[in-house]
Amino acid sequence: RSAPGLGNYNANFVKEIHEDADSLFRSVDADNSGGIDEFELKSHMSRMFSNYSEEAMERIFKMLDVDGNGKISKDELRDAFVRYSALRQAIGEGPNYK
Repeated sequence: RSAPGLGNYNANFVKEIHEDADSLFRSVDADNSGGIDEFELKSHMSRMFSNYSEEAMERIFKMLDVDGNGKISKDELRDAFVRYSALRQAIGEGPNYK
């Protein structure tokens, strides 16, 4: 079975990716505002990975903030995690980030 709109991705795999994205979202949304701002994302990435430049982190934030409102929503993060496996590896941790 495939997930609607996601081609050949298995629905169970998509569910696992969403769970991973949700876990990361809760971890990075430090102020529990329901959105990840640029400072929160940069803080997470700086803590977890020391090899990202300021410019790289800004680009990742802009890519994730699809609607341009200055916050990454849970849905924006979920969608990006499904679409971009390299992103899961770049900012995540857990079984589906490898």
